[in-house]
Amino acid sequence: MKIERIGSSMLALALASVSAMPAMAQDSATPEEQADAGLGEIVVTANKRSENMQNVPIAINAIGGEDLAARGVLETSDLAAQVPNLQISSPFGTNQPNFILRGISIGNEFNSNQASPNGVYLDEVYLSARFAQGMNLFDLERVEVVKGPQGTLYGRNTVGGAINIISRKAEFGATKGFATIGYGNFDRITATAGLGATLVPDVLAVRIAGTYEKGDGQLPNALPGKSAGRALDSYALRGSILFKPSEKIEFMLRGYIGESDPTSEAAYAMGALPGGVNPVTGYARPVGADFWRTDADYVGKNKSSGRGIALTTKIGLGSIDITSISALDDGKLRVDQDPDGSPIDEFTINWYADYKQFNQDLRISTDSSKPVRAILGGYYGYDQNKTFNTYRFFNFLQAFTPPLPYFDPPNIFVAPPYPGLLGGVPGVFSGFGVHHNFTQNRRSKAIYGEVNWDVSDKLTVTAGLRYTWDTIKLFDVSSTAFDYAGVERVTLIPPFNAPGTKCPGTLGCPAKLDSSSSQLTGRIILDYKPSDDVMLYASYSRGYRSGAINGTAYASPAQLTFVEPETVNAYEVGFKTKLLDRRLRFNGAVFYYDYRNQQLQEIIGIVPFLRNVPKARAIGIDLDVAAKVSDSLTVNAGFGWLDSKYQQLTLSGVNLAGNKFSNAPNMTFNIDADWKLFDNGKGALHVRPSAVYAGDAWLSPFGNKPSSATGAVGTNAGLFQPGYWLVNGRFGWEGERFSIGAYVKNLFEKEYIVYGNDLRAAIGVDFLVRGARRTYGVDATFRF
Repeated sequence: MKIERIGSSMLALALASVSAMPAMAQDSATPEEQADAGLGEIVVTANKRSENMQNVPIAINAIGGEDLAARGVLETSDLAAQVPNLQISSPFGTNQPNFILRGISIGNEFNSNQASPNGVYLDEVYLSARFAQGMNLFDLERVEVVKGPQGTLYGRNTVGGAINIISRKAEFGATKGFATIGYGNFDRITATAGLGATLVPDVLAVRIAGTYEKGDGQLPNALPGKSAGRALDSYALRGSILFKPSEKIEFMLRGYIGESDPTSEAAYAMGALPGGVNPVTGYARPVGADFWRTDADYVGKNKSSGRGIALTTKIGLGSIDITSISALDDGKLRVDQDPDGSPIDEFTINWYADYKQFNQDLRISTDSSKPVRAILGGYYGYDQNKTFNTYRFFNFLQAFTPPLPYFDPPNIFVAPPYPGLLGGVPGVFSGFGVHHNFTQNRRSKAIYGEVNWDVSDKLTVTAGLRYTWDTIKLFDVSSTAFDYAGVERVTLIPPFNAPGTKCPGTLGCPAKLDSSSSQLTGRIILDYKPSDDVMLYASYSRGYRSGAINGTAYASPAQLTFVEPETVNAYEVGFKTKLLDRRLRFNGAVFYYDYRNQQLQEIIGIVPFLRNVPKARAIGIDLDVAAKVSDSLTVNAGFGWLDSKYQQLTLSGVNLAGNKFSNAPNMTFNIDADWKLFDNGKGALHVRPSAVYAGDAWLSPFGNKPSSATGAVGTNAGLFQPGYWLVNGRFGWEGERFSIGAYVKNLFEKEYIVYGNDLRAAIGVDFLVRGARRTYGVDATFRF
């Protein structure tokens, strides 16, 4: 059976279920019984207050912790299958995820020092380092995906949206806990446990939870003695303490530590010549080779670690509440990559970064039950990124007889027409490496406020403003080239601000390596409730992302350039409904984004640059449906449509106006069902099928145009991903104390690409990263 046919059948099931519900609403059940049988309320804190999601006039998807576990959402990369107009990609697997929300993302940029245009928050604490965002999702209360610019209430100003991860924390009550173990293919072992207890009634409570995962490589390496790609090895621990010395004050102290140490994503690299031949080395993947096979001479580690501590203080002063959140976090990143994806040592990278950050948010809010409510606050954030990068280019050339020399400008060796080297055409070649170091400091300060005014029982006006000051500074920058033996030979970028150096101040060197910007942002929302079960809203919001510096500029000082801040003016109209005695929840939104100075990456030769897109726009639709068809069947579905366009953009001499945003599918669709087959009062047998569709997407801003004005690089057909379906499922017994089940993801092992970069002008290949392959297994949970 074709996957498309399966997806169509599931969609038909959802539509048939919704159309059948008016008849079910006419049964003999009392109004109270019908209400009890409806969909439960979802409480969110997207606006810094606890509110019913259906009363919040913004586009938001929220999934509870139990639903996340039941749907197999175990890490942030799994969220894309649950939310329309959300995609997640990365050149480094689950590390450093790239969240693509309504087309807005970091694109194909991969620098560790760049901030995401979509903020990620763990218990309201902003995570500045993108490699800290690829976390395991365990023991959660819920995840909220907030769509649209967040330029008012959130810690860092963002243009695309926010992903809020809310963990289960200590609470007063009986001692409760759980333990889950699982086993799957690729010898994957998982274990998760949590325990909460009250030590002093109504005064002191604690909770601790942890998870562990280990598994073999999923991308087999055909080279003897070489590691397989995408092996799993991670752990995480989280704990919290709740202390409430009086009715008016409460302290929540939480901390976490974790590490992920998988083998790297082995590249699926395709050469630029017909048949996938690399013009530099003459290598091509073997004819008929399995999609998942790799032949890489180097598969290292994609290791990340993090730890943090946060204190949330809440003080109640009658009609006023004061909330303070203070947090310290730090972590490390190690990325080993073989971008050429071949047995030939053509190009390898080792990117290491250390980060630390401090966040302080202080806000005052008034009584949420009053006709006029307000939030006033201030924010300060600091983060530091220390990066240590190593690149090795054309190391295979030392194997020639005689060996080709190392990099030594201006006497760069001009290679004879060796067989396989550029197809026999002479070219400028030399084996060499580069050590590249820098430290980046960022600071962000903001004051903000928002007022909600209930003009009447049906009409509410929301207005908010935020003023943000951002600074960024780069220092301790240096770059040197070394030979085959690792001996440093040539200074490419002299150390900045060091005695006896020439930078800054010399021709070609920046005068300084710092920048500052400020911006007034905010939003205004009108929401109207014609009835208790229907809300209509219209909004304007403005978001902003500060400027950035090119973190992978290693070849010369002239490449150390800043890009301007970006802004989005967003216009949105939407609706939220609860129908058929709460058996049907149907939400939707239509949006228009005016995007200015979007930041993206251009690779020239082998050096990445950051650029601004002067003008772009996006138009789209979000639809979400949850239907309780019967007491035994619940169906959820989401649909997203996106029409994105660069309106003004030229890269490498090519006019890209009219191209779609990179990594932004034109359509997404997800559907899942929870079908209770049997219930004996002590437990129930559930089947949970699901499917997700991602539409056509270009993985490069060049789209179907050549990557150079000269046309020498050719078209970008290799960086296009056609639309595809993924089918998942779970089947199991779920009881009050004990559950056991079996699951599968990517049932039909669909072959697809989630990330790509054009490296043809440098090393002769398109660098591509494969999506997750089929995984399956069993797990069991015991609750106490």
